[in-house]
Amino acid sequence: MNFDISKRFHTNVSTSNIVAFLESSFKNVAATVHNNGVSLSVEDVNATFGSINRSDKTVVNITLKDEDILLVADVTYKPSIWFWIFLVCGLFTTVGWLVPIVFYLYQKNTVKVGIEEVFNRCENEFRNSSNTTLGISSDDVSVKLQKLKAMKDQGLISEEEFNKKKAELLEKM
Repeated sequence: MNFDISKRFHTNVSTSNIVAFLESSFKNVAATVHNNGVSLSVEDVNATFGSINRSDKTVVNITLKDEDILLVADVTYKPSIWFWIFLVCGLFTTVGWLVPIVFYLYQKNTVKVGIEEVFNRCENEFRNSSNTTLGISSDDVSVKLQKLKAMKDQGLISEEEFNKKKAELLEKM
C-alpha cells in the first residue's frame, strides 16, 4: 500500500537548510534516516509495540516551485512477516485474526501523523523566512542579543548556541 503526504509553503530559505532541518526532525521520530542530498529516505516512523505488524519506508522529496517549497513524502506501507505469523496463528480462533489487522490499520495512521507533524514543524520554522540581511537595524540586533543572553543565562540555550546566533545576528548588520 502506497500513499503520499505533501506540504507547500512560501519561504526564501535554501533547500539545503530545509533538508537539514527535516533530517534532524525525522531522526526524532524514525528508526533510520538517510540524506541523499535532495531527498531523505526514512524508515519506521513512530515505531511502537504495534509496529511489529508493519514495515514503512518513506522517501521525502524537497523541491522549489515559484519561491515555494514543496515537501512530498512517498510512503510505502506494507505488512511485516510478524503480521502474517500473527494472522495465521489467529485464524484458528474466533476473532484472533482481527488483532493483527486492527494494529496494521491503526499503525498506518500513526505513520501518517508522524510525517505530517514533521512537515508542520518545518513549515512553522521556515514559512516566510528570509536569508536576506537588508533592513535590520543595530537597535533590532541589540534587542535580539539581549534576549539571547537572557536565554543563555536561564540555561535555555548553550554557550555554543548563543555564540552561533550572536554571530548570525552580527553578520546581518
